[in-house]
Amino acid sequence: METTFDPHPQSQPPGLHVRPLPPRKPSGAWKVIRWMLVIVVSLVCIVSVLINFVLSSGLSGSSLKAERIEERHISGPASYTAAAKVAVITVDDIIVGSEDAGTAAWIFTQLKRAEDDDKVKAVILDVNSPGGGITASDIVHNKIEQMQLDGMKFIVLMRDVAASGAYYISASADEIIAHPTTITGSIGVIISSFNVEGLFEKIGVQSVVFKSAPQKDIMSPYRAVTPEEAAILQAVTDEMFQRFKDIVAKGRGLTAEEVDAVSTGAIFTDKEALDSKLIDSIGYF
Repeated sequence: METTFDPHPQSQPPGLHVRPLPPRKPSGAWKVIRWMLVIVVSLVCIVSVLINFVLSSGLSGSSLKAERIEERHISGPASYTAAAKVAVITVDDIIVGSEDAGTAAWIFTQLKRAEDDDKVKAVILDVNSPGGGITASDIVHNKIEQMQLDGMKFIVLMRDVAASGAYYISASADEIIAHPTTITGSIGVIISSFNVEGLFEKIGVQSVVFKSAPQKDIMSPYRAVTPEEAAILQAVTDEMFQRFKDIVAKGRGLTAEEVDAVSTGAIFTDKEALDSKLIDSIGYF
């Protein structure tokens, strides 16, 4: 409140008069800081939502699906009268988790169900996924190879997308068929984070960390990556990448030069994938 005295006391009753101060307009610097805070909070909220989405829908949801898996007859003789069956197994989500949790558990459980059914002689892997974690993809790939060693035949049918980790699990199939509209490839490995150090400096926020070793907070978003950390992360990426390429080379019968040519992280149309020997044919279910 601001205190004022009336310049014309004869027209006003004597005494002290008060009136509210006019609202102060925020300064330009405060506007910038306010918008920066909004951006930071928004980024934190987005990351939190994404993490919760993956954990809830990817881990819990898939585990629940795995618990209530049931066989559904699609075509041909009834399943209880057929002498032999072909199992259709879906891969229609981001591949995360393990044998016991996440979407990998859902795929793994379907594979185990087919493996335990003596009538199932072949599997159609119906793939529509952008990929996922390398360990989860490797677990599914390993299970497929084990079943192949026991005589199971695998055909992969690619839908909209079968890229990265989804191609990882598809590579060893006996036959790969892509739809005319399929996008596949993206053979590569990526480790990523973000750095808000410069933003925090502008708004006066500091990250305080106590750690047992210099690299304990490697990939922290609050500071730049050191040259030593960059070397570590690149070595891990290169090792995982080489494993991916080895799996593609073995599964598709490609030479090292042919694998290198398609292992650029690029995506391919069905025709490009066919020319590069990543698939065997183009067709439908």
